[in-house]
This record gives sequence, C-alpha cells and structure tokens, in this order.
Amino acid sequence: MGAREQLNRPWSQESEQAVLGALMLDPDAWWRVADCHLEAAHFFDSRHRTIWRAVADLNAHGQPVDQVTVLERLQVAGQAEECGGLPYLTELAQSVPSASGVKRYAQAVIDKAARRALAQAAEQMLALVGESEDADQLLDRAAGLLGSIQRTKAAAEPRSISDLAAARIDHWQALGAGETTPGVPTGLERIDSALGGGFKPGKVVVLAARPSVGKSSLAGQMALSVAAQGQSVLMLSQEMPAGELVDRCAANLGRVSMDALTTGRFLEEDWSRMAEAAEAMGRLPLFIDDQPALTLLDIRTKARQVKRRHGLALVVVDYLQLCSSTSTTDKRHHQIEQISRGLKQLAKELDMCVLALSQLNRSTEGGEPQLHHLKESGAVEEDADTVILLHPWAREADRALTVLAKVAKNRQGQRGRIALKLYGEHQLWAESASDVSPRKERA
Repeated sequence: MGAREQLNRPWSQESEQAVLGALMLDPDAWWRVADCHLEAAHFFDSRHRTIWRAVADLNAHGQPVDQVTVLERLQVAGQAEECGGLPYLTELAQSVPSASGVKRYAQAVIDKAARRALAQAAEQMLALVGESEDADQLLDRAAGLLGSIQRTKAAAEPRSISDLAAARIDHWQALGAGETTPGVPTGLERIDSALGGGFKPGKVVVLAARPSVGKSSLAGQMALSVAAQGQSVLMLSQEMPAGELVDRCAANLGRVSMDALTTGRFLEEDWSRMAEAAEAMGRLPLFIDDQPALTLLDIRTKARQVKRRHGLALVVVDYLQLCSSTSTTDKRHHQIEQISRGLKQLAKELDMCVLALSQLNRSTEGGEPQLHHLKESGAVEEDADTVILLHPWAREADRALTVLAKVAKNRQGQRGRIALKLYGEHQLWAESASDVSPRKERA
C-alpha cells in the first residue's frame, strides 16, 4: 500500500493491533493508555472493539490480561469465534513492535477515529444543503455537528498536596503583599465581600429577580466597574438592543437622566456630561452583543473570540430563559440544564467568570424569593457557585429604591442579606444603610 493511500485510509490496522497486542503482553500497558481516554468506539475493526471490551473488563475486575484470559472472556460471551479465536489473539501479541510504545499507538487510533467522525460530519453537512429550513437554522445545525466532535485530551495526572501547597504559598504571599487580588471587584463592597473579593475565574454567579426589579441594570454597572479596571467584559444582551445598553451606560457614567436619553429633552449641562461619558466608554474593554435567542454554541463562540483577541474576565448572559437550544425534542427545563452546565464548563475552560441573569417564578410575588423560585430548572441552582436574589424592599428618603440582595447560595463564603439602592433615573446602584432584616410573617 502506498504512503498516500495509507495516510487517507480511515483507520490504522497496525496501530489497533499494536495497542491490543501490547495490552496482552505488558501488565503496565493498560495504565499507560488510561490517560488517553481510549474507548471501544475509537476502534474501526469490530473484532478489535470486542477484544478491547474484554481487556477492559478483565482490568476492571483486577484479573491478569494475556491471550488465554482474553480468549476465556470472549468464550464466556460467545464472541471468541467472531474475533478469530486464539490464532488471532496470538497474531496480535506478535504484531507489537514494542509494548513501551502503546501510548503512541493509542493516540494514532484516536486520531483516525477523529478523522472518521469529521468525514461523517462533512457528509451530513453536505446533506443539509438540500433541506428546506432557512440558512441560519442550517448553519446552526452544521455548527452543532462540528461541535459534537471532541478530540480526547490526555487527562491531567493527580498532584500531591505538597506540590500544590508549595505553589499556593506564592499565591498567598502575592495576596498579602497586595500584588494580586482575590477577584475582580464589582464596585459594590458588600457584594465583593460575599464573592470572596469579587468575580473569580471559573465561577458562575447567578443574579435572579422578577421583571423590572433591576437585574440587568445591576449587571450593567458591575460590567462597567470590571471594565474600568482594564479587564475585558462581554455582555450578551438578548432582550435589550445594544443602543439601549449604551444609553444606560451613559446615564450611569455621566449622571444623565434616562428620560432625557430616551426622549431627547436634554438640559444644557447634559451635553458636557454625555461627552464625558462617551469619552469614558471609549476607553473601556467592554464588548456588547445583542443577538437574540443565543444557543450555548453561540455563547462559546463569542466568548472565545473576545478571549483570543482581548482577554476575558467576565461574561454577562442576560438572561438564561431567553437562550435557545439546538435540540427540538428536549423539554424546556432540560434545555436550560444543558445551557447552565455548559456555562459552568465554559467558565472553567476559559478561566473567567460568568454572571448569568435569571428570571424568578411568579410564585415569588408577594413574598421574598427563595432558591426554588429560579425559573424552569433546578440545574441553575446546582451549577451556580453563588446565587443572589433581588427583591424590591422600600423607597428611601432620596427617592431611591431599596433592594434586598439576598445571597441565597454561596460556595465561596457565607450567605446573607445585603441592602442596595437603585437610582433609576441614572441607572446607578449603591450600598444602602436600610434595614433589610426578615420581615415578620403576617397573621
């Protein structure tokens, strides 16, 4: 067989045989391929898939692996004859150039499996061209086909606590010397304290409320605060157009009335304030996307784009229940589960924080919200590191709205109640001295 033909062949018989042969010759070979995540499905030859399962079963039960024990396992399952019996198992053992190269052979098997999956996806994508759906739906389905192909990565080896502690000492010293911060501050000191210093990489913070309580406004101010510290932020607004978000930022930064920004009835001093706000916004690494009905794949793609070009500290998703799914068969709460868990994975993968906004059920009306009021899925509560529930409390003397920020779940620290106030005219949030202790139940 020529070199070009061998390169284009969808599988490597030699590599598959060498892996199985090495496993029957060397007791340590199994552990050398364990971190490759090699699976039966990676083998092209059905005989090899069956033999792999027999080898895996023997290892799972702590039994020795050689031609005889594998043959016995195949015989018990009634599969020995279809796999070639003892002659073929012996041939596998004799085909191994060196059992020490088993990891290299396993990686070649995985590589060929990935190429087969890519070829299959390409065929399915080509078939999509003739379907009647609109182009955007077809592109989304095509992206889903490619996204489903995951190259298996070698798993990280466990590390001793002594090594981890030594590395952590450097982190502690940097914290003590003020050379690093435990998180990126939100601009609200008591929120930062609840989050253990601010937004932290790999974490998911859920900010939930009923409509019109101010969750988008609070998230926007936090995003401005993070960006003002030179940390890149991506705001994914599925409900509010980008222009309206800019209006809110201008009101917050320039102290310009939202009414003036929406009606055009500006005061003379507003123009200089808007110019200052525009100048401040021009310096911020804040990126806004107002595409509606985002899928998890959309969110991942947009976050990766910003991360690659500008770095990324925070992604704001406004809001979870407006996200869509490529699955048309799953129930809505299952779709939200997939998105929620995907956001947690993305936060860890890109080493940044996700601030996910969420709606609360109508059942909260008339009383304080609880964790079980998170709309459509308990997975939102499970996947979040911190959940903050917003609840309108009272009007203050300066006409600001007092809002209870209830830290209902907090893996990083204590739960508690924080009093905030919202100046709606300027979309400005600040801490409040109001008492937001639990109210007595009405008789």
